[in-house]
Amino acid sequence: MNINVRQAQPGDCKALAEISAQAFSQPMSETEFLRELETNFSRTLIAETGGDIVGFINIWLISGEADLNNIAVIPKYRRLGVGQALLSHGIKACDGCSVITLEVRPSNTAAVAFYEKNCFKLVGYRKAFYEKPTEDAAMYKKVLVK
Repeated sequence: MNINVRQAQPGDCKALAEISAQAFSQPMSETEFLRELETNFSRTLIAETGGDIVGFINIWLISGEADLNNIAVIPKYRRLGVGQALLSHGIKACDGCSVITLEVRPSNTAAVAFYEKNCFKLVGYRKAFYEKPTEDAAMYKKVLVK
């Protein structure tokens, strides 16, 4: 499968909101994605295959650090390398950042395994970080520059 990763454009935001709704209990709206594209410290990349948008990653770059806010792939394209392509390109978009951090639901064992496979290290927990349902967040960090 050929996966193309590129910078998101305003015309992509409807598809991104649909993917977010499939992946998250509190999805981002089309308007929120448009706002991310207008924010100078935000990077949103999309993955396409066969002309269809099948996933996205959103990262904030602030004061030399990166925060991976969301990464999502349409269910039928999971475990086919789309998430890996998004993460790899997302990390490249963090040029100049020393670390990248993220929060993940500990119950999302597939995501936890994915991050750990990509050398993210557990550094702590945030109590009741998630809603719908309420759950702590596991905090992960990966050093990008030594």
